[in-house]
Order: sequence, then structure tokens, then C-alpha cells
Amino acid sequence: MAGNATGVVQINSELIRKGWMLEGMIQEKSKSWWAPLTGMSRKSVVYQVTDFGAGNGHTVVFDYSGNLAGEGFEDKEQAYGKGESKRKFSDKLIVKRVRYAADNGDEYDAVNIGDLELSLHSNARELLSDLWSRNKDQWLFDAGQGRLNSVANTHVIRPNDKATIGDLVAADILTYDFLWDLEEKMKIGEGFAQGGKRRPLEAYQTSDGETIWLFAIDPTMKRQLIQDGDMKTIMASADVRGSDNLLIKGQLGKMGSLLIVEAPRFFGASSARTPAKTKTEICGLRLLDSAGLYYGETGYGAGGTVVASRGLLLGAGALQLGIGKMPEYRWQSSQDFGIDSESAVISWVGVQKTKLVAEDVDYIDAKVAGLDYGVIAVDVFNAQK
Repeated sequence: MAGNATGVVQINSELIRKGWMLEGMIQEKSKSWWAPLTGMSRKSVVYQVTDFGAGNGHTVVFDYSGNLAGEGFEDKEQAYGKGESKRKFSDKLIVKRVRYAADNGDEYDAVNIGDLELSLHSNARELLSDLWSRNKDQWLFDAGQGRLNSVANTHVIRPNDKATIGDLVAADILTYDFLWDLEEKMKIGEGFAQGGKRRPLEAYQTSDGETIWLFAIDPTMKRQLIQDGDMKTIMASADVRGSDNLLIKGQLGKMGSLLIVEAPRFFGASSARTPAKTKTEICGLRLLDSAGLYYGETGYGAGGTVVASRGLLLGAGALQLGIGKMPEYRWQSSQDFGIDSESAVISWVGVQKTKLVAEDVDYIDAKVAGLDYGVIAVDVFNAQK
């Protein structure tokens, strides 16, 4: 009696392909620098919205509600009819189709080593999942640093109130005193080297309920801070116990209201500022020169330019990640009777800094709309190019 083939799914089934891709991305998520900061609400640093109905060119909408800030009414003043409108803000991003491809080589090469599946699928999906995850992380770094799609940062802090990167000199580095300066400016919403008065960054909560702001710095900024004289004095009396102590391990941790976290330095090359046009070898923060070029771009660090490390002060709802149709793994045999093949991951995704639009009215003093809602850039001098 012939076996019942019901429920048997072929290797080229769309269900199998999507399952492979989802499995690979879940595995790679654990390596993502941004994974602990990503959530499904505006309270997270990265606000992710997933809409599997959104394909190429579709819009994903992010909603934000503001608090009331109206005057009260005294004695017999009429209140009815004078109530304050509830404030509503929103943002949206366009989801793009982004594809990454891998050459699987000759099928017969895989047969010779005893693993045809290796050539066609298993290795390809792991590599493509890793590549997609690494590039997604870089999109978030680039968005925060004002590079992605050339959407510049609206607010920047620099040591000694230097107006531009070109004005930075060797003394304009990350010091213990400067930490307190930038924390104050972040909290009072003024005193920026670039950008006017604004609403202070909204803090976000860690998993244990602690309210903090994140300060992402690159390795050079970390070295500058640790070598600062005031920091050396603090470190001299630091506790040597614990796995993450400051003295021996160099873990900066929380200072004031800032949780200082070291991010990797970017390695790779970019041909454009759109999401897919970067060859990301190591994702991370880029250096930026006084001509406005970022590390990895053609012409970066030319003679006569000043180079800065750009760190990021991040609050709740700083960045947006929109996921459209479910990512999919596909493969295609060659026209030469299928002796070799290529695989691809196809995703529908969009990334940007949060910049709100007031649906009714903005606040009078603590402005929210039209600026980087949860990101403030911090530039310091960097002698490296």
C-alpha cells in the first residue's frame, strides 16, 4: 500500500524556506548589540513594529501619545469648554525590499565532501542570517549617528562648546567633567553645540525597573575617559572585587544617570548611504570627519580634515525598526543544468531615528516634534584616521 504523502513538505516549499530564515535570525539575534534595547513599545530604545502585511513601498506607522500640560482653573472660573486637547504624535517609515545573496558553488563539490545540503541550504542560510543581522545592527548605528539616508542629527554636544568638528583640538576629549556637562545638557534640553532648546530625552527602564539613559561610546572614547586624571583618582579607590569591576576589567557601568556602554568600531566600506549599500565586516560606531564623511566612505579622512568619534546618548523611543513581510530564504539553480546555485535572503525592512510629527499641537517650551526624539550625538576629538 502506497504511503500517504499528506503533510510532506518539499525542500523548495515556501513554508520550509521561511522557517529556515526565522530559525537562523533567532539564532543570530543573540549576537546583536541592539537586541537587549529592542522592544515592541516606545519605552524601548529601539521601537520595533512588525506588520507582515507591509511589502515594498508600504508604510509602517508609529504612534506616540503626549501628556497634558494645561493651566488649571481657580474659584469660579469656567473650565468646561476650555479643556486641553490631548496631544498625539506620530511617525512613519517606508519599508524597502532588501536582498542579500550567496554563491553556493558547485553541487558536485558538496557531494564529494558528503554534504549536498551544505552547498545548497544549511550553510547558506546560516551565513545569510548572520549577514542580515549584522547589517541590521549597522543600519541602527548609522541612523543614530546621522548617516543613514543622510538624515543628520538635530542635536550634538561637543567638549568646550565647539561649534563644529573642524573646531575640535586634541584637548577636546571625553573626560570625567565632560560627562557631567553632557548629562546636564541632556536633562535640561539646552546648551547644545548644534540644535536649539528641546524636550529632555525620555529615560528608559531596564528589565529590573531602573530608569537610565544609555551612552554608547567607541573604544577610543573609552580609553580617553579611563586615562582622564579624575577617573584615575576614582579608579585608585575602586573595588577590585566582582566580575565587572572598574579597576581591573575596565567596565565603566553607570555614572550618574548614564549607563556607559562600549560599542564596537565599524569595519567595512560603503558606496551609498542607503541601508543595503554597505559591506559590513564588523558593525559598530563610525568615525566622522570635518568634511562630513564617515569612516568607510570614499574620501573619508582626507588631508587637512579633523576626525571625531561620535558617541550616542540614547533615550526611550530613540530609533525605529519596521519589519514588513516575513523574511524569506530563496535559492536558484544556474541555467547550466543546475550544476551550481545561489541563495538569497529577502526582507522588507526600514530603520530611522524617531522624528515626530504633531497631529494637533506641540508643546510651547519642551518641543517634541521635528527633532530627534531620543538621540543626541556626542563628538570628541580623535587623532586616528
